[in-house]
Amino acid sequence: MSEEKLLNIGKAAEKLNISPETLRRWDKSGKLVAIKTLGGQRRYREEDLKKLLSSKILLMASEWATNKTPEEISEAFYCQNRAVFETRLLELSKLLGFSNEFAPLIISAVGEIGNNSFDHNLGNWPDVPGIFFGYDLKSGIIVLADRGQGILTTLQRVKPELYLHIDALETAFTEVITGRAPEKRGNGLKFVKKVVQKGAISLKFQTGNAKLTMNSRAKNFNLETTTDHARGTLTLIKFTVNNNQNL
Repeated sequence: MSEEKLLNIGKAAEKLNISPETLRRWDKSGKLVAIKTLGGQRRYREEDLKKLLSSKILLMASEWATNKTPEEISEAFYCQNRAVFETRLLELSKLLGFSNEFAPLIISAVGEIGNNSFDHNLGNWPDVPGIFFGYDLKSGIIVLADRGQGILTTLQRVKPELYLHIDALETAFTEVITGRAPEKRGNGLKFVKKVVQKGAISLKFQTGNAKLTMNSRAKNFNLETTTDHARGTLTLIKFTVNNNQNL
């Protein structure tokens, strides 16, 4: 591949609208591996950057949710309070409109996840309040993240015997505890599971070092532990794009 098709780290960061330091972290973590010159400088293929742009929202949210010291995120993705989130959720609802048969279910699932973050961290945000909320409707993805207390801490208030993130995550998606706060987070996630089972979406949901994956219309989900540690929660929602939609 010719040198003309490679970009230095500054140009690549500019193209992706992120900082060079973020690119360095992505290189080390394997999210976007650079080509090293003989002098040890990073170079990036334009083709790789084009592929990355479609998943950029998820990468940005993941960086924000997992880094010990989060970078400032664009106002386009940051909902500092519930009012901002609900306003942007309404905008999303209008964009999906009536052209997607599952639009009401998708919006309800997103609303459950986003509002849970505000409900269960109100006055107790560990560092940055609010949530990351972004979407790419042409690619059929919606991403949410928060740097809150996480599901384990939330459910330990009523189930102190919970010790691992993966156990708390399974409990949140399977066990009905009560209808009172703070347990509503778990019950809300069981509603999200039903939305997946109806075929509206597929789901990836992480809290702490535990990740849940559930495919559209699946009866069950998969649980695994990860090396990345989400400070609060990180959610990826995927849905089928209707090519007739004007998004």
